[in-house]
Amino acid sequence: MPCFLMTMRGLLLLTPIVTLTGCGFFPPLGHQRLNRDVEQVRAIAPEKWTALPKVAPTAATGWLDDFNSSTLKSLVLQAIQANPDMKAAAARVAQSRAETMQAGAALFPTITGGYSASRQQTPSDQRFSGLNFINNRFRMPLNVSWEIDLWGRIADERGAAKANRLAAEENYHAARLSLAANTVRSAITLAEAKALLNLAEQDVRIRRVQMGILDKQMDRGLDPDRSALDVSLSRADLARAESTVQQRKASADQTRRSLEVLLGGYPAGKLTGLSSLPQLSRKIPAGLPSELLLRRPDLRAAERRLQAALRSESAAKKAFLPSIRLTGDTGRTAQDMDNLLAPDAAFWSIASNATQTFFQGGRLVAGVNIARGRYEEQLQTYASSALTAFREVETALAAERFLTDQAAALSRAATEAERSEQLAQGQYEKGLTEVLTLLDTRQRAFDARSALISVQAQRLRNRADLHLALGGEF
Repeated sequence: MPCFLMTMRGLLLLTPIVTLTGCGFFPPLGHQRLNRDVEQVRAIAPEKWTALPKVAPTAATGWLDDFNSSTLKSLVLQAIQANPDMKAAAARVAQSRAETMQAGAALFPTITGGYSASRQQTPSDQRFSGLNFINNRFRMPLNVSWEIDLWGRIADERGAAKANRLAAEENYHAARLSLAANTVRSAITLAEAKALLNLAEQDVRIRRVQMGILDKQMDRGLDPDRSALDVSLSRADLARAESTVQQRKASADQTRRSLEVLLGGYPAGKLTGLSSLPQLSRKIPAGLPSELLLRRPDLRAAERRLQAALRSESAAKKAFLPSIRLTGDTGRTAQDMDNLLAPDAAFWSIASNATQTFFQGGRLVAGVNIARGRYEEQLQTYASSALTAFREVETALAAERFLTDQAAALSRAATEAERSEQLAQGQYEKGLTEVLTLLDTRQRAFDARSALISVQAQRLRNRADLHLALGGEF
């Protein structure tokens, strides 16, 4: 018994050494190919990429200062804390951590204990003199089983699980950033809808005042044919304006309820949101380096999944190598319960075995091919994600210039349209122009102001898209 305990103690002390041997002395097969493939993908960038940096704690919210709105920031923080999708992403991270621990448990010995009791009667024709025909057997065994990870196969499986865990964490960061950007876009869209609704209601009020003036002119009998035509045209335009109000009320209500769901609340349609469209506090700095894209959580997750696929392929290849397992048993056994703790009731055994697979109908070969195919799939997914990232950044940068110029042009158009409306109103009151001219200039002014509000909101949403594409702040 003491010899067995000393042997088992030696095996347990040897565990960290063999574990480190599997992890360090035998790196995953194909790791040089992984480095080469990753560098080829990174070479797409206009500038040289470096190693993956750490994710900043403020990656999801640090860029909100660009919008200079405390209300917007509080909405985003509320969404991150209460959104069910974020809680689901956090749960997936917890699952992946447990899976990593589960995969790493195979690196250590398995120790089990138990207790058994049996009672057996020997047939009369098999009894010997002095042997009881009824026997009892009580056992308290302790079993130890350990597969030595000599080639690093189990370490590769654990490395794959760890890479998948890191990918899940990156997906969590991506979900935070995406939720923040979606909340900003929805809040801006709601502010836009409210501004357009206010503009439409103001337009209705102006048209109703004009309608009252025309009704009085028709009642006085001044040029009844012309007055009747003017009144009919004005009523048609008023009805159209009232329809626009209802349309924009529906749009605001829909956006409000969508934002409430993002915030993790019931879509009651009562959220106030932003009082007006926020103003950007700074311009986009020139010469943004492509290395900023390394912060993008989806790219980081894609690279982690590529590492996991390589580890899985390496483990599948190492399954062809022999496996070595150590087993040991110790405990106590006796025919009587009273003798179970006696010194002579102890037993122990130590064994080792090595197994080599020669034929399994192609199962191991198929496993390698499957793992290699998954690696190639993840490699192409990584390359596609990189190209998508560049497209999103370049599109958002170009849109910033286009939207800025468009907003400036629409601002000039709105100013001129308002001036034309005032001139047409004065000429109509003097009888120098037709009501159609007045209605047309008024509609032009309304459309120009509406378009300006929409472009201003689109520029704000585009800034959120740019931060999402860059993976955080500038």
